[in-house]
Formats: sequence, structure tokens, C-alpha cells
Amino acid sequence: MRRGYIAMRFLIILFSLIVLPAYAFAEDNGKILYDKWCSQCHGEKGDGKGPAADFVFPKPRDFTKGTYKFHSTASGEPALDSDIARSIREGNPGTSMPAWEMFSEDNVKYLVIYLKKFSPDAFTTNGTPLKVVKPSGSKEKLIALGKEMYEKAKCWECHGKAGRGDGDKGMQEKFKDDWGNRIYPADQTSPWEYRKGSDLNDIFITITAGIDGTPMTSYGDTVSDEKRWALAYYVKSQQQVRKPGPALRVTKVDAIPSSTDDPVWNNVDYLDLPMAGQIIFDPRDFKPVITNARVRGVYTGSELAVMLEWTGKKHNIGDDGHPPDAARIQFPAKTSEGSRPYFVMGDKKSSVNIWQWKASDNLGVEFNAQGPLSFTQREKQDIQVTPVYKNGQYRIMFKRALKTGGKDDTSFEIGKFIPFAVTLCDGRNDEENFKAAISAWYFMELEPPVPVKVYIIPPIVFIAALGIGLILHKRLKRKGLNV
Repeated sequence: MRRGYIAMRFLIILFSLIVLPAYAFAEDNGKILYDKWCSQCHGEKGDGKGPAADFVFPKPRDFTKGTYKFHSTASGEPALDSDIARSIREGNPGTSMPAWEMFSEDNVKYLVIYLKKFSPDAFTTNGTPLKVVKPSGSKEKLIALGKEMYEKAKCWECHGKAGRGDGDKGMQEKFKDDWGNRIYPADQTSPWEYRKGSDLNDIFITITAGIDGTPMTSYGDTVSDEKRWALAYYVKSQQQVRKPGPALRVTKVDAIPSSTDDPVWNNVDYLDLPMAGQIIFDPRDFKPVITNARVRGVYTGSELAVMLEWTGKKHNIGDDGHPPDAARIQFPAKTSEGSRPYFVMGDKKSSVNIWQWKASDNLGVEFNAQGPLSFTQREKQDIQVTPVYKNGQYRIMFKRALKTGGKDDTSFEIGKFIPFAVTLCDGRNDEENFKAAISAWYFMELEPPVPVKVYIIPPIVFIAALGIGLILHKRLKRKGLNV
């Protein structure tokens, strides 16, 4: 009996000598990684108050409360190690938290162990993964039911009628997280910004578990599985497809559309431009809220129309102490091959032609600029602007002649790649002039119309080949060959 007791104590001591140093090693490695790569935002103490915290939006996570917004467990339960690892590995889209793909699997494990040390009381029990069982109903019926639930559960009060995050509740100053930080409801039409993931399973889990520390409540105990799946299907149906790339193809049409909702716009290509804060000149914009601009274009034999689209969660006209919303699109004044001026309003050697719209007067104005401190309004204004704001979305259509004859006006030639860049100002975020979200240079090409011969030659060739075939067939038949 005593021998068994001694043997048991020996095994416990041996286990401790093996496991505890390994755990301590993992924790030490996690601290080294955290101090080097994470503390700048999240702070040395894990309280989200690192030196870079004042320059990012939304604010970095505070780990000391053990509240993890994105988890696959029920509301109030601790996040799984796999949940924390996923946030490290994949980042949080639409925030300053990048995807740390550079870390090895072991490094991620070390970081998870170390992060949990900031709030040990929160992890005294283990969370239980939510069960995910797909519904049996058809997709169409689920989307229809989800739309009813979206109205009944008043999701639109925060997320807006079209899901762009422009609901009245979300625009109130008291809409904050548990740390007192101002936050905004998600734009459900932009899946590339979903923090927790944009597939059906992820959306279902988010609806079920909620997002701890935010006004996004859990519906796991109040809404049935079927209806939560229906909501997930409806939210999924709101998503747009993002199309980034280097160039926009501008299609020739018979007539320039008279409005921004003309069906013509739905049948032409679009290009999505990732937007970032202007941090080169004062005043700098470290916390832009506009992250994507969509561009479409059409032209006729004499005119060009370019439409900008973006999510603007509040329509600011400049009468509430904040600047008006604004948009600018710029082109090199001289469009010689390879000519691209500095992307922030040009430079002394290469000027840019700027088309501007402001929500305060809904008018279009043309400028020429040779740098941020050297720009002048043109005496002759050639552009026309058609602006529309509806359900959290701006659609601003600029129209101008392909060629104006102006000395410093951009000329648009068919088949030529023409650089362009976009600047957007969100007045609610106190953006104006240089404090704005900007894009890099991209290109647009006025697509050459398809020559008539493309439609005529193939039928002619087919008819000719058929005729030759019939003639040969008759000749061979006369010669008595069995064909």
C-alpha cells in the first residue's frame, strides 16, 4: 500500500517537472512575441492602451476583462483557444488588427497561453462550442423568413433598412462598447469587413452568441434555431461581391444615364478601391471610416460618366458642427503614357485635374492642383454632378465631355489607360480637405467598341464554307463516289 502511495507521488512530481517547465516555456515565449508584435496597440499590461492605440479605430482589445468579442461559445462563456488563435491567424478585417500569417502554429499557441494570463479568472472554466446544425428548408424560403425576422427583431434600428449600418440607434453618441469606446453597427453588405467571418456558419454563430462587450446581443435563448438560420441566410443575401484590381473597363453606351439608379449601371463592370487614411500631410487621418469606394464608368461618342459609390452611415451636409461629406476624383492633366503625378493632388512637375462634390450644396466643382498647397478653381466649369444618398449609400455621378479643349483638362481617349484616384471625406468623422480617406492610382480604359465586322465576317465565312461543301458534295456524287 505504502509502495503504491510512494509511486503515485513520484509520478505526480515527475509530471510536474515535465509539464510545468513546458508551460512556463510556452508562457515566456508568448510574452516575448507579445512584447515585440502586440504591445504597441494592446499595451504591455494587455489593457488596450499601447502607444498606437490613439491612432486606430476601432480601439485595440483590452484583454484584462477576458471579454473576447468573437467566439464560438454561448454568450458569457469564455472563448475557446481556437477562437483566440483564429483572431491572431486571420486578424479582424476592417480594423488595424492584421492577419499574423507569419507566426508558426507553436507561436500562435504561445500567444494564446500568454493572452489568457491577462484575465485568469475568466478562464477558470472551459467554454462549450455551439452546436451548428444546418436547416432543412430551401434557401429562398429561409431568406424570406429571415427578411421577416429582420423587421420583427428590429435589426434595422442598428443595421439600417438595407443593412449598411446606418440605423438611428447606431448613430447615437451613446452607442459604445463596454470600455466606453464609440463604435458603429456592421455594414452587412461588405463581407470583407466581417470581423468574425462572412460565411453562413460564422453569421449564424454571431447571431446566436452575440458580440460580447457591445450592444450586439445574443439571440441564442430568444430566437429558435430555424429563425436564427433564416436571419443568417438573409444577412448573407445582402452581401456584395468585392472586385479589386488595377483597372476599370469603361463601357460604351448609346446614351449617358440620366440617374444613378438607371439599369444601365447594373450591366457594366465596376472596380472596388481599398481606401486608407491620408497620413502624409497635416491634418492627418489616422481613423478613416470609409474603407472601400466602388467605381463604374460609361461613355458615348462625346461624353463620359463616372459614378462613385460608398457606404456613408450618416448624411452630413455641414449644419451640425461637422464638415459636409465630400468626394473627389482626380486625373493627370496630361495623360501621356506612364504619366502619374503624386497621388495626393499632384506635384509641381505634373498637375492633376480634380472633380469635386460636396454634400453642403450638391454641386460639382473642377480644380487644378500641383500639390496639396497649390490648387486653384477653374474659371470654366465643365462637369455636371448627380448625387443621391439613400439607405446609407452614396452614389455620385460625374459627367463631362471626353474633350473640352481646355489647356489643363484631362482628355479621355478610347483604348488608352488613364490614371485616376479617389478621395472621400466623412463629415461625421470630421474629415475635410486633406483629412480624408484616399486611394492609390488606378486606371480606367474606355473600351473600344466591337467592330461591325466581328458580327458580319463569321456568318459570311460559315455560309461560304457551307456553299463550298455543298458544291464539292455534288461534284463527288456526279463522279459516282458514295459520299
